[in-house]
Amino acid sequence: MTTLAQLHTQLTDAAENIKKSQILALFDAQPNRASEFTLSAAGLTLDFAKQAIDKSTLNDLIDVSKLKQLAQKREAQFTGQLINSTEKRAVLHTALRNTQTLATHFPEVAQEINSTKARLLDFVSRFEQNAIVGNTGKAITDVISIGIGGSFFGPKMLEAALIDSHVNDVNVHYLANIDGQQIKHTLTKLNAETTLVVVASKSWTTAETQLNMHAVMDWFKQTMPNTAIAEHWVALTAKPELAKQAGFSEEMIFPLWDFIGGRYSVWSTIALPLALKIGKTNFEALLEGAANLDNHFLTAPEEQNLPIIAALIGYWQQKYLGENNLLVLPYGHALKTLPAYLQQLDMESNGKSVDLTGQHIDLSGPILWGAEGTNCQHSFMQLLHQGKQSAMIDFILPRVGEANYQQHHKAMIANCLGQSQALLQGKSLAQAKAELAAQSLTQEQINELAPHKVMPGNKGSNTLLIDDLSPRSLGALLAFYEHKVFVQGVLFGINSYDQWGVELGKQLGNQVLDAMASQNYQQLDPSTANLLKTLTN
Repeated sequence: MTTLAQLHTQLTDAAENIKKSQILALFDAQPNRASEFTLSAAGLTLDFAKQAIDKSTLNDLIDVSKLKQLAQKREAQFTGQLINSTEKRAVLHTALRNTQTLATHFPEVAQEINSTKARLLDFVSRFEQNAIVGNTGKAITDVISIGIGGSFFGPKMLEAALIDSHVNDVNVHYLANIDGQQIKHTLTKLNAETTLVVVASKSWTTAETQLNMHAVMDWFKQTMPNTAIAEHWVALTAKPELAKQAGFSEEMIFPLWDFIGGRYSVWSTIALPLALKIGKTNFEALLEGAANLDNHFLTAPEEQNLPIIAALIGYWQQKYLGENNLLVLPYGHALKTLPAYLQQLDMESNGKSVDLTGQHIDLSGPILWGAEGTNCQHSFMQLLHQGKQSAMIDFILPRVGEANYQQHHKAMIANCLGQSQALLQGKSLAQAKAELAAQSLTQEQINELAPHKVMPGNKGSNTLLIDDLSPRSLGALLAFYEHKVFVQGVLFGINSYDQWGVELGKQLGNQVLDAMASQNYQQLDPSTANLLKTLTN
């Protein structure tokens, strides 16, 4: 096989050639391009025909992935090897969906995962049957979910995305931000007698979570006895002994594990608040959808593998075409918070500056941003159509919409496809002049206005169709992006599963808190010290 150095030379040359050409010309060179560059699996369809890439380049990229031992590293993850090298941990979020692959290698861990899942689902079933009530015998009407980062955002995002799958009449309130105003407005409308509090903290020492937990505990104890904690408070943690010390009963403590990172934890007990909202059957369907995509990722050949192809295209765009950001555009109001969820998944995973050996690298994960269509068409789409900036772009579009509003869905489809088409085709000066001439403008008016209506086009994008907004389809969608991030981590040569930058911020935040308590600012930089003096005067 060709060496990595040779492939790099070939890809560099290919990039120089593709930059001089038009993406539309690739359709002439490859008559069946639209169908050949469309893949489907697990309720997802990926159209990458509008990307600035040809078959030969794609094959070279597949060879790169082989030389970087993608298949072996994928197998190592699914079988429980310690691929998180800096923390000496396995990465087993996929086993939370299906333990079959793991069970062959680590049966005890697989059994622990299955027994925990059974406990979680039993809790949800009993909740649906009104068998879980408060200390005074009243039904639970509200759930407060306390966590931060991955310990809250996955369930919150999916609750919004799965609005049509809500089956239980319970209100879930998420507390993550350490903002007293949010706590005040949340607690003033709740009754402790009918509230279940879920605290998600792997270490049970996360400062923000502890601060919010104690604030809610103080509120709870104003009207409820200490003994009621055992019936109203649930702990999701890897430190059950600390939860017990806080008054949590053993049956209300569910385990988390070191082999599940926060941004991958929505498949774990972290999802309890979500499961209480969508019910046992829908939560199982969510896991099944993700497991279906896992199976595709494990078994499909590289050239037919959705997350591998998406990752290779992103790698090509970053390393060889010079892009540094990924724009995610979900066309569907229910998916409005998906870009923010993917921001943590991608940037916390692949925002690194050294490779697995500790050597500095010149490329890692992109900046990820986005918003729901069609709103964004009135903001940054203008920039991309006519401005000098560019981006990697994923359009996400459900195949079906609300049954009673089919015309709305047709309009949304038209807007989504129209945007990707406009990015691809653009509008030339000649076309702009012809349009203006058809409006009976004078030649002087045409010459004056036409340059302002020119759009360069030739900007590529992916279009990702999702069958519907069901739990099964959304499970597959999230798993698709998880595996894409993993594959790109392999291509970059980095550890996608640690996050030391997050840890540094926490350490320095604690240092600032100590300085505020002691009013001794000597440990701080002059700017931070001056800001603290300004804030505390």
